[in-house]
Amino acid sequence: MSADQPRRAPRRVATIDLAGRVVRLAGEVVSTKRVPAGHGVSYGWEHVTTRETTLALVALGYADGVPRSAAGAPVTVDAVPHPIAGRVAMDQVVLDIGDAVVAPGAEAVVWGAGGEEVAAWGAAAGVSARLLEAFVGPRVDAIVEDVVVDADAMEALGRRLAGILEAGDVVVLTGELGAGKTTLTRGIGDGLGAVGTVQSPTFVIARTHRTATVPLLHVDAYRLGDEAELDDLDLDVDASITIAEWGLPLVHAVDTWLHVEIERTIGGDAGEADADEPRTVRLTGHGDRWPASRLLAFARETA
Repeated sequence: MSADQPRRAPRRVATIDLAGRVVRLAGEVVSTKRVPAGHGVSYGWEHVTTRETTLALVALGYADGVPRSAAGAPVTVDAVPHPIAGRVAMDQVVLDIGDAVVAPGAEAVVWGAGGEEVAAWGAAAGVSARLLEAFVGPRVDAIVEDVVVDADAMEALGRRLAGILEAGDVVVLTGELGAGKTTLTRGIGDGLGAVGTVQSPTFVIARTHRTATVPLLHVDAYRLGDEAELDDLDLDVDASITIAEWGLPLVHAVDTWLHVEIERTIGGDAGEADADEPRTVRLTGHGDRWPASRLLAFARETA
């Protein structure tokens, strides 16, 4: 890294379900250090190594959602749990990883997928799972992810999402054929009170629906070859709520967007997709219109 390049902030990511619970918390290993026996760790040297070992510094602390009581609780790196050594600091914890070889940048899972279940981790930390699921710090990026059981639930999710959308918002939908992108958009249109049937605009690429407030611009970018073709459409993105199916070509033309990924939970050919099969839906914000606080508000206030 050159002297004039900004230092990248360590990754801190929380996964929130549609009931507003923090179901996964993970950070990044910032550095590792080999130390001898008798080496003091953290505040007041409350932990002293009993053997030669390696310590790993993880960029997550009590300001991010790791309780101060969690000394000794496991954090999983490369599928191996390692104990927190010493006190939990405001923005970091130290792991005693023994002779394991861990590269800086590795993901460190406090609880959730790839780590301990939240109830087991809470028992080790002396904190109830309910409390762990209720808090995440402002520096942590949020991903809202959950299983949507059928088409009716997908439309209902669209109506929930409509409640937080405003002029200038761009929502990019991705997923295989039959995943439920148009079903979700139909729910958004219903939530906004859109005039006319919301259906896939494949043959016209873009369709605008009047609502009681802000126009709903429904785009199908499947047949767009590049950003220049998108510019030729002369879409009024700033004055509309834009929902773009197959919308990844659109993101190069905007500074901020919400990415909604829809994945079929049951395997099979895309052509055999059943509208009432469960789907995994993942919402990730990009840019300054979609801070973690907005996604948290969506998951919690509309649950």
